[in-house]
Amino acid sequence: MAVLEAAIGHHPTWAVQIDVSGRIDGTAEVHQLVAMLLEHGGVATDDYSAHPWTLQEIESSAVIDGLRFFDFRTYHELHRQH
Repeated sequence: MAVLEAAIGHHPTWAVQIDVSGRIDGTAEVHQLVAMLLEHGGVATDDYSAHPWTLQEIESSAVIDGLRFFDFRTYHELHRQH
């Protein structure tokens, strides 16, 4: 919560948690849903980084600490056991 509060400047008044199974690539659908949810502000987090993502960062495919939002492919490549 502290990371979210710092990112948006106050305690969030609402939150949504979405679990994606990983059996199929849902990247386009996740991006579309997040765009609608963040249309009027806020941030999104994912399981692959600690960064609170703004809609502008997500839509511009910004890279933070080597990852984009919901970048499970790169995350798994970086954390692959050898």
